[in-house]
Formats: sequence, C-alpha cells, structure tokens
Amino acid sequence: MRKTGLGRKLLTAVTGIIMVMEVLTGTTIKAQAAVEPVVTQLEVAVSSDNSGIVARCSYQNYTDKSGYEMKLYLYRIESDGEFIESQKELAYGDAGNGSTEPKQVKEGTYRASVTIDDGIGMKQINSETHYQVRWIDGNYILTNENKQEEEIRDCSGTGKESSCSHIFEYFLVQQATPVKDAVQAYQCEKCGMVIDYIDVPNSAYAVFLKETAERIQNTQEKEVTICTDRWLSFDRKVFEAIESRPDVAVEVNYQYQGERYLLLIPAGADIELLMDENGFSGFRYMNDKLFENK
Repeated sequence: MRKTGLGRKLLTAVTGIIMVMEVLTGTTIKAQAAVEPVVTQLEVAVSSDNSGIVARCSYQNYTDKSGYEMKLYLYRIESDGEFIESQKELAYGDAGNGSTEPKQVKEGTYRASVTIDDGIGMKQINSETHYQVRWIDGNYILTNENKQEEEIRDCSGTGKESSCSHIFEYFLVQQATPVKDAVQAYQCEKCGMVIDYIDVPNSAYAVFLKETAERIQNTQEKEVTICTDRWLSFDRKVFEAIESRPDVAVEVNYQYQGERYLLLIPAGADIELLMDENGFSGFRYMNDKLFENK
C-alpha cells in the first residue's frame, strides 16, 4: 500500500510539472509571437498650413499590447552634431500616421527619425535622406538631398547587427533654455548609435537663475521685470546680484496655481531677510516677508 501511495504521489507531481511546463511553453510562444512595429514613409515635410517643419511617418503593428514604445524626432544636422528640434510619442494603433508639431526652424539640413524601444534594447530608424530647408518669399522649401541610405541601428546587446565594439557616452544634443531642460543622447562615440535620450534634470531652472542674475547685474534701468510661467523661487546667485545692485528694484511676474501674481523686491532690500539658510526663497515666501516689514 505504501508503494502504491508513493507511486500516486510521484504521478501527481510529474503531472503537475508537465502542466506547468505546458503553461510556461504557451507563455513563451505568445511572447515570441509579438510582432515588431513597421515604420514606413519616414520623412521631413512642410506642415499643411506652412507654419513650420514636421517629421512624419506611417506605422503598423503598434498596439498597447505589443510591448514596444515608439517616438518620432525631427533633427537639425550641424557640423558639430545633431540637435532635436521636436519630438512626439506615437499613439498606439494597428495602423496609423504620426507627425511632430510644426516647428519654425532656421534654414539648414534636417532628417526624421523613429526610435523603437522594446524595454531591452532600442532600435533607431532614420529617414532615407537628409532634407535641405530653405525660407523663400515667406514659404518653406524642402529639397531632398538623397545623401543618406536608411539606417536601422540595433542595440539589442546580441552583437549580431553590428561589428562595432560600442563605447557609449552621454552627449549634449540640445541646450537648456529657461523653460526647457537640456537633452543628452546616450550614444556610441565610434559609430554614432543612439540608444536613449534623457532630459538633464533642473538644467532649465539653472539657466533661468543664471539669466535672471545677469539681467539684474547688467541692467541700465532702475527696475528689472522677470516673467516666468514655470519657476517659483530664486537661489543665492540671484540674491547676490540683487545685493550688488542696491539701486535696482526687481519685479517678478509669475504664475502660481493657475493665477498670475506680482512680486516687487524694492531697491536696497535686505536679502538676508528674504532667503533661507541655503540661499533659496520662494516668491510667495518673499511676498509675505516684504509685507510683514512694511
């Protein structure tokens, strides 16, 4: 009886293992069956209303269950590198068309690009050609340079698609402005393959603070007006600039929770009263402090 019981247990265990293997095998087959999105008609174009230049493409097999993410880019090509003019995440769909927002650009050379990210590696597809953009009599004119063959750069880590022994570094491809962070490309310094783009955190804020301090220090007027829809504070460098110009008042026109406010820092204000121990201070806090000491 014991042998029979043991045999039944072994049979049950083996059956369970087989069932698990069947489930796992089915899962594996389903995962392998995922079809990579297909990108076609990737190009640079003039927007229909002639308001700017766009990158656009058509695509298929791109659903929210595909496991892929795609992003469309418009690049400006310079002698010292390539710079992102605009970008847009493509919407999911069995078939669709995508376009970046129209961008008013300067004359020069441009290309379109799509990145396809499967969560493990990233493939970059470039337009077949470069496009020369000119501005003539109030209209954008595109010339197809036909210099570049289509590149499909695979960075799956298998080494099957490229013989390059990649050395990846971060390269700045778009400078920060007071309203937009800088963008870096994680790019092979040998072959130029790009596998990721990242925003540089707080770089826009740093530019805002730097330009604000410079405006205060260099102004020839008795009052400087700073306008911002994004930022709500100053750092020590701005306060040092205010202190260095006791003859200058600073007016800050800013937005807070959807409403616009005005902050007036009078000429000769005591900056020690306004900033905290780390040299920072928010506009709302400064307003309260100045009101208290009236």
